[in-house]
Amino acid sequence: MEGCFGLGIILALAVRAMPAGEQGESPTPPFIRSVWPGASALGLLTAAAFWRTLYFFFLSDDFVLVKAGNSSSLGNLHHLFAGDAAYGFYRPITKLSLVLTSKWAKWDPAAWHASALILHSANSILVFLLARGLCASPLAAFFAAALFSLHGTRPETAVWISGRFDLLATLFTLCGLLFFLSSLKETEIKRWVCGLAASACMVLAILSKESAYIFPLLLGLALILEGESPRKRVGIMACFLLIAAGLFVQRWLLLGGIGGYRHAGTGQALALTFSVVGALKVLLLRIWAVLFFPVNWSTPPGAGFALVTVVYLISLVWLALRRIDRRRLTFALGFLIVSALPPLHLLLIGSNLEKSRFLYLPSVGFCLLLALAVERLPGRARWIVPGAILAFNLCALEHNLNAWEYASAKAKSACHAAVNCIDSSTKRMIVGDLPPILRGVYFFGNGFQECVDMQRAGASIQVEIRRGGGATPEGDGSRHLWWDQSADELRCVDPR
Repeated sequence: MEGCFGLGIILALAVRAMPAGEQGESPTPPFIRSVWPGASALGLLTAAAFWRTLYFFFLSDDFVLVKAGNSSSLGNLHHLFAGDAAYGFYRPITKLSLVLTSKWAKWDPAAWHASALILHSANSILVFLLARGLCASPLAAFFAAALFSLHGTRPETAVWISGRFDLLATLFTLCGLLFFLSSLKETEIKRWVCGLAASACMVLAILSKESAYIFPLLLGLALILEGESPRKRVGIMACFLLIAAGLFVQRWLLLGGIGGYRHAGTGQALALTFSVVGALKVLLLRIWAVLFFPVNWSTPPGAGFALVTVVYLISLVWLALRRIDRRRLTFALGFLIVSALPPLHLLLIGSNLEKSRFLYLPSVGFCLLLALAVERLPGRARWIVPGAILAFNLCALEHNLNAWEYASAKAKSACHAAVNCIDSSTKRMIVGDLPPILRGVYFFGNGFQECVDMQRAGASIQVEIRRGGGATPEGDGSRHLWWDQSADELRCVDPR
């Protein structure tokens, strides 16, 4: 139902789109006349929405990444740029970022989360700058950036340290796109400078995460937005395509193939598995369900949320009646679809929003799309409708953050329970039924060994995780723990 409703809104906007020049002038309200007030407001908005995440504990892969960062030396960073076929990914720039962060954040969760929020705020400001070139109304541009900042799918990217890959890839992609758009309007020398800056950003984005390989396609959309034929820019487009192709060849040689996640049974790269039915399900339904209704349904929201949802639905229907410039609509919708292509095989996102981080970059197009409809609203509706949409997403965000706060508290409790279970005779720990996901949040699919070592100040002990069966005493110097699902607590088995 969510997917059908969202698709209906998109189709209504697309059907009513009009050629450029027919939309008339959009009145500009006396708000956000310059960049700095809007950027400052976005920073404060992000801080207010995410402040409590500074107190969240690490989760799952966080422990692995933080340990790897703290174990790396600044004098020996060349290994970050060496491929690892077993790892399956080539993301040296993000790895370098994690190492640099570890040198001041150490093992402090607050410092790590603060660095992620700074990057998320920076991306929100970049969306604001991009939207200002797309929307006639500064208010609509601010709405696009605020929606990007507060969207309900943000916890997995802005809270989970593994989201750093998406944060940096989006940061460099947006910077590169803005430089490219600037190059189209500058004189000869400045055009080359902006073009070189755009190509450098593309390289950094691709080396942050492979989803940025779609950068040349985004440039084609930018040319359409500016009313230029890509054929007139064959030279510069060819340069970007050649650079991207060279980086792909390097990746292929280092990883011995395309890399990425692999099927647990066959070992085949998931990126090479294509299902027409699955792709249609993602593009026609699931992606719109998650973007329009970013709610973690693992726990039911309160009654107040239902009231906000009703107002939100009315606002969306109101938006669907707007008429948008066809060229700008093509850019926003094209941005969304093109950005969703690399992780398409991972976008069958369920009701708990697991893997929603893969929609971080595509959601830029979604926010731009709604902003284009918002700027065509008349009178007070230009304030009421955006306010209702932002209120819904803020409520969804806070509801989703509750699940992350709960899971992080339980992760910290589980690590303490494991350490307290150890005595002088303990040689290893066997942990049964530890859940990889708790309330839609990555819990201990990875990282429990690193978590225990961190609590013991680096003193390592062997940890064995057993899935699908409880831990039973074996009398060989092992301590046994099991996950109590009724209380969401890790229990130590009494050896007596």
